[in-house]
Amino acid sequence: MRAAVIHGYGGVDRFEVREVEKPVVGPGQLLVRVRAAAVNPLDWKMRKGGLRFLRPARFPLILGFDVAGEVEAIGAEVSRFAPGDPVHAFVDSPHGGGYAEYVLVGEAAAAPKPARLTFEEAAAVPVAGLTALQALRDRGELAEGERLLVNGGAGGVGHFAVQVGKALGARVVAVASGRNQEFLRELGADRGIDYTQEDFTQDEESYHVVFDAAGRAAYRECELILEEGGVYVTTSFEAAIVVQGLASLAGGLFGPVRRARSVIVKPSGEGLAVLGRMIDTGRLRPHVEEVFRLERIADAHVFSEEGHVRGKLVIQVAAD
Repeated sequence: MRAAVIHGYGGVDRFEVREVEKPVVGPGQLLVRVRAAAVNPLDWKMRKGGLRFLRPARFPLILGFDVAGEVEAIGAEVSRFAPGDPVHAFVDSPHGGGYAEYVLVGEAAAAPKPARLTFEEAAAVPVAGLTALQALRDRGELAEGERLLVNGGAGGVGHFAVQVGKALGARVVAVASGRNQEFLRELGADRGIDYTQEDFTQDEESYHVVFDAAGRAAYRECELILEEGGVYVTTSFEAAIVVQGLASLAGGLFGPVRRARSVIVKPSGEGLAVLGRMIDTGRLRPHVEEVFRLERIADAHVFSEEGHVRGKLVIQVAAD
């Protein structure tokens, strides 16, 4: 099978598209024929070696956690899928493997492809969509009627968070650059803040949940716009999260306190099914900024690293 392989940590020049051995399905696994994959910051951070101590790699290595395609074969104990089923998934191996014509995925990490989406659109959903869902529903405990602020509302995770927040019944204020204000309105944001003109941490509104989808605004900067009992959630990790977590445990004995949490996204077929229902009812749709052929994987990584992607970048692995 064809795959985009890296032979060591470094720049995009490490990529080589070549033939490699097709994986063999095992118990509880699906062998997925990949139609499309998507690029996430996690991919290029791994490529550059930024996560080598958390997830040490053995080379050659195939990256990529987002995939959409058809089930080619199923292993023993698989009960929810059959060969030929269209699916999308968050690849549940330490380094992914989705930049290839075939990939192994655990049954619990996959879900049926939403009928309203193309394979390219479906590949854009898993990592970013699940991050948004787990940040707001699980870590932020966002409830209907509450106020949510999303920093980085036009990005991969952020554009899902705006829509998920609306689907959960919240009033959503989103932060992005001036060129993305119309895009925020199209996503359903009740109000947009242009960070080049305004400091959202000095906003007049206060919020039950502040989600730093961009991972760039520290808890101490956002504390003033949090309601008492509110939750700050971030995609990055900072020491203040631990300190505030301990403080909230102690302070919570005497009344509501502000809380701070990180979200570390996990593969979840259940979560993908929730997102799928939002998609099928028209409340959620991924935005794909550009589709690249597998041979242009290096260009996609360069674009992603520049940090100005609206929505997601997708890799077409096999044409329909």
